[in-house]
Formats: sequence, C-alpha cells, structure tokens
Amino acid sequence: MCLATGINVDDVDPTDGYNISRRAYESSRRSWVDHMRWDGLSYFYVRPHLEKVVASWTRRRPQLIEGDDWAAAGASAHLEYWQEHGGRCRSDDCLIHDAGRLRFEAGYASGDRERVAAWTVGEAHATLTGPHGREADSVAIPAGADEYTALCTIMDRWGEDLTRWSRIPQEPEHQPAAGEAPQSAPGDAPPAPSDTADRLF
Repeated sequence: MCLATGINVDDVDPTDGYNISRRAYESSRRSWVDHMRWDGLSYFYVRPHLEKVVASWTRRRPQLIEGDDWAAAGASAHLEYWQEHGGRCRSDDCLIHDAGRLRFEAGYASGDRERVAAWTVGEAHATLTGPHGREADSVAIPAGADEYTALCTIMDRWGEDLTRWSRIPQEPEHQPAAGEAPQSAPGDAPPAPSDTADRLF
C-alpha cells in the first residue's frame, strides 16, 4: 500500500510495511503535540502511549528523532495555549501543570470504615492504613512504576475488592525561611517549558 501511494521503498519498514518517511514522522509528531496542547500529559493516559511512539521512532529512524524532544514541544504548546485560556488546564493529573508527585489511593470497605492503600509517585512502597488510622502493611512498588503497575501490585497484595481508586494531586508545601520573600500562589507563574519537560518522564 505504501508503494502504491508513492512512498519510496527506502521509507517503508521491511518488517511491518509501515511508512517511516520524514513526512510520516512529522505528521505523527504534530498530532501528538496538538494532543498535548489541549489535554496536557496525564500520568496514566497520555505519557505511556507517547513513550511507546517515541521509542518506536527511535528504533526505526533514530536520525529523525535525535535531539527532538516531543514532550518538551508538547509542554510548550500546552503552557502557551492555557496561558491564553485562563492560565491552567482542567485536568487533575496533568504532569505539565502539576509536575510534582501524584498520590493514588485504593479504598477497601472494612466494616463501617475504610482501609486505604496509598502510593505516591516516586516512592518505593505503597502502604495500607487500617480503620484505626495506623499503618497495617506495606508492599514494594517496582522502580519507575506507572499507575497501572502500582494498582496491579496493590491488588495482588491486598485483593481486588476496591471501592474506589483516586488520583490526588500533591501540592508542594513550602515554608519560607526567616527573611525569605513569600512565593507566588500556585498558578500565578506556570513553570517554564524546559523545567517542566525535564520531569515528564
């Protein structure tokens, strides 16, 4: 099909027949940047799929993607768009506007109260808190785990009878030192794209 539509034979992947021309690369990149412009880069729904696409192009055409940071381009487009439309996107798990850690909680019914299994992105363990409010158990979370991996690990350890699974953005708490000028409120000054992109993957 690629050859029939005029794609050069050197631009057809011999293993699966996909179009890997520069035009196809630029089209794929543009569609992802446009997607991030409006929707941001969610921890679970966008980032892992973007990573797979970037890895695929890196494997197929490393000379095209070398030095071309799709996440940074998407972050720049996203911040520019939302600075013109209210300053902050409406996604509660956008890594561009909230590049800090996210906390995930799995709730389990326990009589008239609830046990809570919680994991914060970047931490090595998830903890289970009983109805009494004290830590009852913990389980190791694989390094670099995404939300799905963490959820599977939690369910393997404590069962699948979840009553809820919540994403909770973690707002960094900063206590100014003596004589230090207070920081601006969150949202007043969005992070620069280059700073944000460093923390996306």
